[in-house]
Amino acid sequence: MQKLGVSHCDYCNLAMPPSSTIWCQHCINLIPSVPRCQQCGLQTEHETDVCGECLLHPPQWDRLFCISDYSEPLKEYVSKLKYAQHFWLAQDLGVLLSKSITEPAPLIIPVPLHWKRFWWRSYNQSDLLGWTLTREFNLEKTVTRCDTKIMKRIKATRPQQGLSRSFRQTNLLGAFKVMKPIHEKHVAIVDDVVTTGATINLLCAELRKAGVERIDVYAVCRTGWSKNN
Repeated sequence: MQKLGVSHCDYCNLAMPPSSTIWCQHCINLIPSVPRCQQCGLQTEHETDVCGECLLHPPQWDRLFCISDYSEPLKEYVSKLKYAQHFWLAQDLGVLLSKSITEPAPLIIPVPLHWKRFWWRSYNQSDLLGWTLTREFNLEKTVTRCDTKIMKRIKATRPQQGLSRSFRQTNLLGAFKVMKPIHEKHVAIVDDVVTTGATINLLCAELRKAGVERIDVYAVCRTGWSKNN
């Protein structure tokens, strides 16, 4: 029986001291920490500012920050956040993500949902992550705001999950639009999972047209793409 006032880790269910998330430090330490390219965010043999692939085919963004890959234990919670209406998990995942980010951008832009998908889901998980990051950064005396109305998804598209790499790159063409002037030169795009980066690249292209000079990406998970896809 759980004692009144005693917290238990949501993953291992063991008692834990007061924490800023629902997980104990032991379970947080289970999240894989691997060397990455600081630009694309993919795993590398050694930590590097720019990997060979980025030198040849750089993404539209400048730097990517993430917690880890799309693997357990993160995978379970991201899936619940996105598909099982566990919207409150954005708070805990956002707190973990904030600890991975240096030099927070003054403006955070969540990846927008089309209104039809928003109506079906009732919330945008990227919005919730953005608001959590804003609060965490401002607690650190960093002035950051989250604006959910700058970017709009003007075209309904098929979900990216399960699509081939080539179809992902064309599925979202013309889907996004900047709705109002952007005065900040340094912004960040926040999303739950980045796989091929097709969605983020299209958003970045629109932001570059609007005059943004530096674009960071904040993602809970950054996962690679199989060469067979």
